[in-house]
Amino acid sequence: MPKPLLTARYRVVVRDAQRRIKYIEEAPSKSFILNFLYLWWLNLNLNETDSISVVNTSGQETTMVLYQPMGWYKFVGGAAAPYSGIQVGSGTSAPSASSPYLESLIVNGTNPGQLEYSADNPTSPSVSSNPGTLVDSKTFTNNSGGTVTVGEIGFAVQANNGSEGIHMAALIIHDVLSSTVSVPNGGTITVTYTLQVNT
Repeated sequence: MPKPLLTARYRVVVRDAQRRIKYIEEAPSKSFILNFLYLWWLNLNLNETDSISVVNTSGQETTMVLYQPMGWYKFVGGAAAPYSGIQVGSGTSAPSASSPYLESLIVNGTNPGQLEYSADNPTSPSVSSNPGTLVDSKTFTNNSGGTVTVGEIGFAVQANNGSEGIHMAALIIHDVLSSTVSVPNGGTITVTYTLQVNT
């Protein structure tokens, strides 16, 4: 049987405030979603009426129109666009291919129920062997004062409405963990996605 041409895996590591490992999970990603296909569609047929479902810099679900010929997507998140790259949420429902968002996004911050999003750490794609790989990881720190529960993760690309300078995040992969995990106050959760292309 031929290998899938495009695959993804994730790895989740939870540490407590003393940086001791409390939980590890690694599994194949099963849920590329509609936005992944829509990105290709927009590349093929981009005009001023095309739009995509995104999360804005406040973590709110919305849509945005993308204007040609702006270069408009990348993986790296950060202060300007914390939800691009890897996202985490508290939802536990099975992902739907037609759903463009996490079920319940955990918002970037230090208030109860929130996690602080660091910048993503993507590697340059490697094509020296088969399969070729791209790896991205992000660490989320819990400074909320209490435990934060994570049940879902996702991978997004940053969408840039160049005419208005707006940075938003379009989810392309959505995975639910085998069980919810608790991130203790002062602890961290690090999520790594590895994308592979077989030839």
